[in-house]
Amino acid sequence: MNTCSLSEAKSSLGRLADAALQGHPTVISRNGKLLILRAYEPPDPDEFDALIEEGLRSEHVLLTDSVWEGIRRRGRRHARQVKKGK
Repeated sequence: MNTCSLSEAKSSLGRLADAALQGHPTVISRNGKLLILRAYEPPDPDEFDALIEEGLRSEHVLLTDSVWEGIRRRGRRHARQVKKGK
C-alpha cells in the first residue's frame, strides 16, 4: 500500500486516484491522522430502492429486531457479492 503526506497527495492526486481505481489504495497522513484513498463501489441501488419501497408500503411502526436482522443479512450478502465482483 502506497503512503504519502497530504502535500504529496495534492501534487499527484490524479496519479493516486488512477492507482486507487486499479485496486492500489494510498494511505495519506495529515497531522498524525490517516486517510485512505481507495476506489468505492456503491451498493446496487435497486436493492436499496426495494427496501425503501417495502418500508413505505408498510405500517409506520418501530422496526423489530428480526426486521433489522433481515436488513443486515441482505446488506452483508450484498457486500460479499460486491467483493467477489458480481
